[in-house]
Amino acid sequence: MRSKRAAIVIAAMLLSASLFPSTTHAATWQDQMLISLNSIRAEKGLKPVKICKTLTISAQKYSRTMAQQNFFAHEGKDGSTPGERMQSAGYDWENSTSGSMVAENIAAGQQSVSEVMKGWKKSTSHYKNMTESKFIHVGFGMSENKKSKFKKYWVQNFGYGAAC
Repeated sequence: MRSKRAAIVIAAMLLSASLFPSTTHAATWQDQMLISLNSIRAEKGLKPVKICKTLTISAQKYSRTMAQQNFFAHEGKDGSTPGERMQSAGYDWENSTSGSMVAENIAAGQQSVSEVMKGWKKSTSHYKNMTESKFIHVGFGMSENKKSKFKKYWVQNFGYGAAC
C-alpha cells in the first residue's frame, strides 16, 4: 500500500512539474533575461519591467544589423540612434504627452544571458538603464554571426511613455 501511495505522489509531482514549470528554469533566453533583469530591479526595490513587442522588434532588428554588418556601436551605420530605431519600430515615445524616455544597452561577444547580464551589471551606465525607476517596458534582441568579430550581439531596449 505504501509503494502505491508513493507512486501516486511521484506521478502527481511529475504532472505538476510539467504543467507548472519552475520560473528558475526559464524556457528561452528572453525569459532568462527578463527574470535576471527583474531580479536586479527587485534588489533595488523597483517594480518589474514588462516585455514590449515594439521594443523587442527594435532590439532584435538592431542586434541582427550589428551581427550582419560586423560592427558594434549605439549609432547604426546608417546614422540611426536608439531612440529613432525604437520610434520606427512603433514605440511612439516621441509623441508622448505625459513624458517619456528610452535607453539602450548593447553588448557583444558574451555567450550566455548570465555572462551578458553580469557584464551589464558591472557597467555603471548599463546598470543605470536597468535600474531606472521610470522604465516600465523592455525588449530584447540577440543575433549570431560566426563570421563576425564578436560572433554574438545583444540588445536591451527600455522605455516608458508609449503604448506597447
